[in-house]
Amino acid sequence: MDKVLIVDDDPMLLTILTESLKKYCNIFQVVTAKDGLAAIKTMQKQRFHLVITDLHMPMINGLVLLSYINKNYPQVPCIVMTAFGTPFLKKRLQRDISHYIEKPFEIEELVQAIISALDQEVLSGTLNGISLNGFLKMIEIEYKTCLCEVTESERAQGYLYFERGILYHAFFRHLRGMDAAIRMLQMDSVTIKFRKPPKKKIPRVIEMDLSTLISEASRIKEEMFDELNNVELEKKNRELKEDIQKQLQTEEIMKKAQEQAASIEDHIFDINDAFRPLL
Repeated sequence: MDKVLIVDDDPMLLTILTESLKKYCNIFQVVTAKDGLAAIKTMQKQRFHLVITDLHMPMINGLVLLSYINKNYPQVPCIVMTAFGTPFLKKRLQRDISHYIEKPFEIEELVQAIISALDQEVLSGTLNGISLNGFLKMIEIEYKTCLCEVTESERAQGYLYFERGILYHAFFRHLRGMDAAIRMLQMDSVTIKFRKPPKKKIPRVIEMDLSTLISEASRIKEEMFDELNNVELEKKNRELKEDIQKQLQTEEIMKKAQEQAASIEDHIFDINDAFRPLL
């Protein structure tokens, strides 16, 4: 039986969802948590196949919970319950959040989202559904002030600082500002942690808005990919030419050897002809 964890700080909503989803108990079982902290404690005790979470919650909010799941349970798909409301924001999020549902919603809409997410989990084996871009866009939309630690590997770690949803600064190795942000936005598989913002005032050094910055990072990454492909193609072409030249050289050597053998054979025949009267 698949287990679904629903996380929201509205007790009335949790009660309504629990009662309404009981008729689907032959497909999945529902467990609820009142905030991100309660959800983490519950996930440490039980195995879940899907997590549905709100973003605005006390103790530990939805963004931090998603970060925790991304790191510790990357195989568990997530559905984000949002209240961003406008088609513009919905369009901005849907490219980077595979599963989300807009409040208020109908129960059947949620059921379809749950079944879809569970089916995809079975087919693919892993589906977290939230990319780095998706996390950052949710921070922007929620007007969060936070420091994000972004790790691709133990040796590739950087920080993104947001103030009221605006990306102010970024740090990655020796890079600072926009260069650091672009480098991190090009990462494919990351772990995200939320750190307490520093007490010291951090100046805004990144003037480009987040969407434009993401597009720029994608463009640069594509150019680098194309360049690498061109280098690889040139290498293969060079190796092919070398192979052809070696083959031609081998054929030329064999041809000369055959000519020499034929010449020696003719010479032997001439000697035999010369000595035949004496025999």
